[in-house]
Amino acid sequence: MIDRTDYDARWIGRNLKRLRIQKKLTVDEVRRYLGVGSVQAVYKYESGKSYPPSDAMFALMQLYEADLFDILCGRENRPVITEAEVPGKWRRIRAKQCLSFYRGYIGRRAG
Repeated sequence: MIDRTDYDARWIGRNLKRLRIQKKLTVDEVRRYLGVGSVQAVYKYESGKSYPPSDAMFALMQLYEADLFDILCGRENRPVITEAEVPGKWRRIRAKQCLSFYRGYIGRRAG
């Protein structure tokens, strides 16, 4: 049995907010794109109070031109996959968890 990864809702929320700001989108524009009734849903995702449902997560990935790693770990933390060894900054706990999850995700997709 594969152990379930624990996701940090606050970390994911910060990444969602960062991606929205990088795209120069307002919360209301994201709300309209997702088709949700109020901006409070978007604020809840970005504050880590709740996770977006899967259809909204896929829509956000498309809107932000991001992949799962960008949302879970952050674009700035994306490792160079071809490196034989992980750089020193990746020795932090969060980075190890992200890499472990990402490798497991890629492994499940390939299998």
